[in-house]
Amino acid sequence: MKKVLAFAGFALILAACNNTAKFKPMVDELSSKWDSATSAVTEFATTVKNDQSAWMSSMNSMQVAPEAMTKWDEAVKTQYNELQTSAQANTSNMAGISSELDAFVSSWQAKSQELQSLKEGIAAGKVEGDVQAKIADLTAAANDATTKLEGWKTKFAEVKAAAAAAQQQFADFMSKNAPAAADVR
Repeated sequence: MKKVLAFAGFALILAACNNTAKFKPMVDELSSKWDSATSAVTEFATTVKNDQSAWMSSMNSMQVAPEAMTKWDEAVKTQYNELQTSAQANTSNMAGISSELDAFVSSWQAKSQELQSLKEGIAAGKVEGDVQAKIADLTAAANDATTKLEGWKTKFAEVKAAAAAAQQQFADFMSKNAPAAADVR
């Protein structure tokens, strides 16, 4: 009887090891895809933050002292206000993309912990729960990250183009309506 129980115990251990072994290639592939997506999202988020900071500096240079505006007629003031409105819209659009990225990165980090637990479980030969479902969920999240990243890149390119256009319009405006250099903030 002891031999039968020992054999059964050994068979269960072997079955558990085989169970984790079958998931290892899937987890390795997922991990590679995850690392690639993490790197791409992180790089893009850094780019957005840097460009957002640069845009805010540009916004500060796109101001004219109120005293200088007293010399302008209503049409020029209206044009200036329209330029400022456009610039503010670009600021809001950049902030929106940045906010979306921040929220995504927070949820991504939580899912990264799930992947890490799965990898540790595979390495230890002990996985709990529905491993196949976890792998499918995390794979879907990695694919979703790639899709969202492409959307964010497209939106951000549009916002950057609009911001560059606003800067150029402001420069053109100032060349036509330039107050004294001391009047520009």
